[in-house]
Amino acid sequence: MKLSRLALAIAVMPGLSLAAEPYVAEPLVVTSGRLAEPQAQATAATTVFERDDIERLQVSSVTELLERVPGLSVVRTGGAGSQTGVFLRGTSTAQTLVLVDGQRIAAASSGTSSLEFLAPEQIERIEVVRGARSALYGSDAIGGVIQIFTRQGDDQGLKPYARLAAGSDSTYQRSLGLSGGDERTRFHLGAAWTRQPASTPPETVSAPMPTMTPTATARSA
Repeated sequence: MKLSRLALAIAVMPGLSLAAEPYVAEPLVVTSGRLAEPQAQATAATTVFERDDIERLQVSSVTELLERVPGLSVVRTGGAGSQTGVFLRGTSTAQTLVLVDGQRIAAASSGTSSLEFLAPEQIERIEVVRGARSALYGSDAIGGVIQIFTRQGDDQGLKPYARLAAGSDSTYQRSLGLSGGDERTRFHLGAAWTRQPASTPPETVSAPMPTMTPTATARSA
């Protein structure tokens, strides 16, 4: 009798495993062609960072996140808050288009974008399109396009957040913000503060270099 029950249990187990429904992930939507489409159907090479990815990777800056993109290199002129250049597939920084909520942020004179003033806490999503997009965006998109979407509130009430991070060499980061809205308007207010020693030779004594980035965004439905 015991042997029969064991055989029956073994026979039922494969049926239970086959009956489980497979997990199907929701398709990731990108805007590499200026129109929303599933990433699997996009013809351009695209890398996407969602808000969950940004929190999981625990990056200290937007440029640190972009350094994870294949074919993209970042050049800094100094420490935190210094001018940053982004190069896609060997093109110059003026040939890589950077959009923040659909708006160009590159300087008219140099073509560089001030990514050093964007804090990771401000970002909801980043799309990096590698390859020429000049037919869609113009001559400043020969290397590709970096689209940055900032965080927005919702109509579920006020949502505050705060973050404190510490690292080596007396480096600190603090950020706080508040988001909310109603059926017609969304808003997000935030500020980030970074304290990092200046990059100097070991024998030189220097004061810490603080940087602060206040932000405010609003969008009407």
